[in-house]
Amino acid sequence: MAIAALAFLAQLSILGAVEARAETVSSIVVQGNQRIDAETVRNYVSIQPGKSFGPDQINESIKALYATGLFSDVKIAKRGSSLVVSVSENNVVGSVRFQGNKKLKDDMLTTVVETKPRGVLSQAKLDGDVERLKELYKRNGRAEAAVTVQTIPRDNGRTDVVFNIVEGTRTGISNITFVGNKAFSSRRLRNVMSIKTTNFTSWLSKRDQFDDAKLQADEEQIRRFYMRNGFADFRVVSTDVQFNDQKNRYSITITVDEGARYRFGNVAVDSSITDLNTAPLNSLVQTKSGRVFNSQLVERTTEALNSAVLGEGHSFATVRPRGDRDYANHTINMTYMVDEGPRLYVERIEIRGNTRTRDYVIRREFDMSEGDAYNRVLIDKAERRLKNLGYFKTVNITTQPGSTPDKVVIICNVEDQSTGSFQVGGGYTTDQGGGFIATVSLTEKNFLGRGQYLKLSVGGGQSDRTFNVAFTEPFFLGRRMSLGFDGLYNQAEQTDYRPYNMNNWGGTIRLGLPITDDFDVQFNYKLAQRDVTSWGTQYFQDWGAFAQLYPLGSWINSSVGYQLTYSTIDNYQEPSNGVFVRLAQDFAGIGGDGQFVRSTIDARYYKELMPESDIIGLIKAGAGNITGLGQDVAVLDNFYRGGETIRGFQSFGYGGRYQGVDDSYAIGGTNYYNATLEVQFPMPVFPEEFGLRGAVFADAGTLFGYDGLVGLQIEDSSSIRSSVGASIIWNSPFGPLRADFAQALTKETYDQTQVFRFSAGTQF
Repeated sequence: MAIAALAFLAQLSILGAVEARAETVSSIVVQGNQRIDAETVRNYVSIQPGKSFGPDQINESIKALYATGLFSDVKIAKRGSSLVVSVSENNVVGSVRFQGNKKLKDDMLTTVVETKPRGVLSQAKLDGDVERLKELYKRNGRAEAAVTVQTIPRDNGRTDVVFNIVEGTRTGISNITFVGNKAFSSRRLRNVMSIKTTNFTSWLSKRDQFDDAKLQADEEQIRRFYMRNGFADFRVVSTDVQFNDQKNRYSITITVDEGARYRFGNVAVDSSITDLNTAPLNSLVQTKSGRVFNSQLVERTTEALNSAVLGEGHSFATVRPRGDRDYANHTINMTYMVDEGPRLYVERIEIRGNTRTRDYVIRREFDMSEGDAYNRVLIDKAERRLKNLGYFKTVNITTQPGSTPDKVVIICNVEDQSTGSFQVGGGYTTDQGGGFIATVSLTEKNFLGRGQYLKLSVGGGQSDRTFNVAFTEPFFLGRRMSLGFDGLYNQAEQTDYRPYNMNNWGGTIRLGLPITDDFDVQFNYKLAQRDVTSWGTQYFQDWGAFAQLYPLGSWINSSVGYQLTYSTIDNYQEPSNGVFVRLAQDFAGIGGDGQFVRSTIDARYYKELMPESDIIGLIKAGAGNITGLGQDVAVLDNFYRGGETIRGFQSFGYGGRYQGVDDSYAIGGTNYYNATLEVQFPMPVFPEEFGLRGAVFADAGTLFGYDGLVGLQIEDSSSIRSSVGASIIWNSPFGPLRADFAQALTKETYDQTQVFRFSAGTQF
């Protein structure tokens, strides 16, 4: 390119010396072209045979040919009655290969480089590719990666390109320091961030990989955290990142200015639209006077008001929150202004940057399309939805003027990120009888870039083997409703609490319909078969009772049901605020053997008791009932409860029991209810990057209601069981893990207790 630039300047100097007079030529001759057709070259020349031209036209033609990127050198000269255009073609790329890469596969590297097979070879493009590959390695925790490029000439003007990569050792983050924070400790602020310092689990979680985009996202998370807790003037003053070559670690220092803490003052809804009645809108306001200022509540109120106003037929109305600070009293008076906005229409929505996710997956998160009235609140809502999907590293929505003054173009820039996970885990569990377990799971949240959810998992232990598959299409028939299915196979062998061998298999088809952003309903059909294949030979003295309680053979349950869910939970992996309520009912008897109605309800309330110390309170309650329709409820259809609801008890540890000759066995019950009070807090002494938290709790509940044959030695009581204890919670790379230590306070003599319990997985 440097040689071409010198040649271009030389021609300009020659042209400058030519007498500025008009000339004509009878023909245009192209020389030096090998692969590019001569007529293609002539199309970029602005000079036409028989028409006068001068130095300006020659200059314009040379620029146009260079701009194509097809030529390394261009000369134009007049020879006799002809105009001779001499070109030197750029080489064409043959193949593009990567050598030395092990941590990052070829497929990932290929998406970054702009040099492609059969494309034009350009030194500027090669230099850019080297920098892009280095940046990719830097984002994946290898800042020391070195990249060089090698070109290998081949026949017919083709050149192979080889990127030689030395990946280097893995970098990390030695410390993250905050300066200027007073209301919240540095430990509390680091918990808000997704980037973590290097620890013994970093090789699995890879959360210690430094990335400018992730750091900027974390700065935004910190800002939103402060804004949710009353600090309306908060700002990040500076962020300093230093790299220590000797330690191969980054050091991050974030300087903040917290400002004062505010509360909501007077709150009102005002409108400049004469025919709009604002009185009904007041019930949608979530920012109540006297409460600590919370920007999230301002956003929710703005969206709720905007939807209500649009529903009234005011297509161009906009809702703007205006906060007037009272610096002396540290209050903010909120006024939600409803105005008739400019009559702007969406000309088009452009999606940029997505290399994997399909365009329609992104477009469907917008509550507007081409030709609709433009509304900024709906744009902000779409941006938040796209970020919450977890498909993208970054999401940025901007606008630019359209083809006419009343049109606007929406530009949505995204950057895809990995959405799949493969997990292999093992350990010892006290659930389901205890023993060693192993699990292998594959999860993809954005299957084939279509926004679909797919999970396959296989697990097993000493007495159980399970296979699960789940698939969900979140936008069925192009509408905001989900369609999915679940499949299950379980092989259960006899244990101390289960005197039979049983195989279970079944599936569920579900259709979900959102009512609001927080409330949805799901309809389902379930088909399940259980095969009780045998009893343990050591239980021969109880065979008569087992034949009534756990009869051998196959039974099929076919049911339809629904599930209502209301949730404002902020984070399902690590909840700290919000309400979760789920009511479900199943009606069995649509064919099959079972005929009953099963009803359950689960409710939880999380609240940050001390946000500055990350202390969280939890109130949890649940209840259930199963009622036979014209027949008794089979024992194996009963509810079974234990340490998962009242810690301090074994699995199947409380509720109705059959007292056998040598032992007793759980028969469950048709009714249950339970409640929990819990306080969670960061574990002292341990570094916060370990992700360890502690908890203290109190549980209480009961399970009762044997609905079967009389004459057996059955123990069944509705008395309250209770326990207290403490827990260690670890948000590990394998998922949430929890160890509970509990002491039963009240119990029946036949209940089975257990001091220690280990469990894994989310609670929702």
